[in-house]
Amino acid sequence: MWNNFINFIYANLFLFQFISLFLSGIMLFLVIYMTVSLNLVGEKVEHWVDVWNFKRISKRRAFRAWRQIQKRLKIGGETQLKLAVLEASRILDDILKTAGYPGSNLDERLESITPAQFSNIEELRQVQKIRNRIVSEPDFSLTPEETEIAINIYKRTFVDLGLIEESD
Repeated sequence: MWNNFINFIYANLFLFQFISLFLSGIMLFLVIYMTVSLNLVGEKVEHWVDVWNFKRISKRRAFRAWRQIQKRLKIGGETQLKLAVLEASRILDDILKTAGYPGSNLDERLESITPAQFSNIEELRQVQKIRNRIVSEPDFSLTPEETEIAINIYKRTFVDLGLIEESD
């Protein structure tokens, strides 16, 4: 009985190898597909790419975030306008923190910056006051014109830092 089984296996070895290889390929495809679709390694890979190539990634992240801010401005509405200002502030804070400016928050970092380092530092400090009012005062009202002025101040800073182009 065992001899017949072994002879059957040897006679069909190529077929078993082909079926095994085919099933392994399908399983490998499914594992890769699920890993990508669930983003199991995306954040970790992005972290290591950030570590090794910070400037290019920072520019890409800032550009992506800037696009999101522009979308919010186009949508309009008070909530979207406030979120646009908050996101621009967050981008600036991340950039200054990464650049090594001292302070535990953006207010402290902006205080340590001189006009020689940022030509529009006073404007940034004023915009930061608006940002703080958005966060601390739930009924704070922000007009589209005020938002446009604030976002243009951030834009000028991001252009000066080389994170976005003037035309963006």
